[in-house]
Amino acid sequence: MIKHWRWWLTLAAVSFMVGSPNPSMDLDRTATWNEAWSAGLVRVVVVPDLGVMQLDGGRVLGYDVQLLEWWGRRTGHPIEWQYAASVHEALEAVRLGTADVAVGPIPEEGMLELVATKAVRSFRWVQVGTHSRERSAVRTPTKKAKKSARKTKAKPKPRIHIPGEFPKTLWLLEADSLNVVPAGPTMFRFAGLDSAVWVMPDYMARAWGRRGNRLAKGSFHWAVRPGDTVLLAELNDLVRGRASRNQRGALAQKPVPRPSDRDSLISHYDALLVGHSGWDRFTLNALIFAESRFNPSIVSPAGAVGLMQLLPSTANRMNRGPVDLYNPKANIKVGIRYLRYLDLFWKNRGVPNDQRLPFVMASYNTGPAPVERAMQRAKSKGYDPTRWFGNVDQVAKGPGGHYARKTRDMAQQYQGYVQSWRRARLRTLDPSQTVVLKTGSK
Repeated sequence: MIKHWRWWLTLAAVSFMVGSPNPSMDLDRTATWNEAWSAGLVRVVVVPDLGVMQLDGGRVLGYDVQLLEWWGRRTGHPIEWQYAASVHEALEAVRLGTADVAVGPIPEEGMLELVATKAVRSFRWVQVGTHSRERSAVRTPTKKAKKSARKTKAKPKPRIHIPGEFPKTLWLLEADSLNVVPAGPTMFRFAGLDSAVWVMPDYMARAWGRRGNRLAKGSFHWAVRPGDTVLLAELNDLVRGRASRNQRGALAQKPVPRPSDRDSLISHYDALLVGHSGWDRFTLNALIFAESRFNPSIVSPAGAVGLMQLLPSTANRMNRGPVDLYNPKANIKVGIRYLRYLDLFWKNRGVPNDQRLPFVMASYNTGPAPVERAMQRAKSKGYDPTRWFGNVDQVAKGPGGHYARKTRDMAQQYQGYVQSWRRARLRTLDPSQTVVLKTGSK
């Protein structure tokens, strides 16, 4: 049996596929909520470039994403997160109505018929990188071209790169002295500063430890549709209002991390979390982060040990003998056995395959008995006892009642981030993989 977070979202009013983007949209949808019981839903499409979103030891960080999460908690707005591999994708999603707001390194000039919020970030555009290898990539000029160049004594302008599918700002369009061309990467995070010259915001250049030549002032904004005036007013208050000033200041002080080819890893234990039939690494990483923050030596007040916080008695029963729970590999192996036991437990109680995972997650936190009692209470109140979201979770009490949602949302953020990162990386290696969004896609 294969368990994916997308099956949790098969609700009566709406059904979306999670982690398997619509080919025509090429967006990674995650965390979709049922509008029938989640008022004020805001669909946010994120370009997880430098400073916008990153993972650090299982934590979801980044100025834009953390600011929006704070706003969602403060206002009660549930958020549907989507992930795009380029600014073009994100803006197109808002234009087509599949998202309400586009978030990322978006210049105001590229929004066309969309409306920009007040500046989310203000910075200086700088020129960084080197010409050395970039010149070698230029086609060798013909003899005729060389002769002509000698006559005119004109040196060819070096090519300066910006990400592909990225709108040119007004000052770039007016800068005749700069030969700015789109590059293969669709995100700044994949810029090759050792092989080419790039134009990028100064705060991104500092992530590489570069200062660069200052060129012009710049700002990034979020994008909404012209008719969404209420949403625009709320977002403007978020990015420039007094109520969020302290929160913005705290987030702005956090440095933007240097990009790495290992950014697609969620934790140091990813290699141990793949290859387990029926359990993807996004789900397992979310569970381990919630349990232990990836600390293999932690012991809870109740005596639970290690990454997956297993009681020695439970571990011995699952392992059919003693096991070293401080050993990450052994802890994960036994923890997955326990998950499979819980899955069988709920299968025997009539929970269908595509609804079972939230029951497993909730009972992992509290044990099966409290969840089974919640199941009976839900039935007595007229809810469907074999469905968690919108049914059993309405009566579930204690930490276990929130645990399923917490781990699900975290796993979905991991999944959306990694998949958009991989697609952007693929376009870096093979620019022909660029996908144009089609009008009318859903």
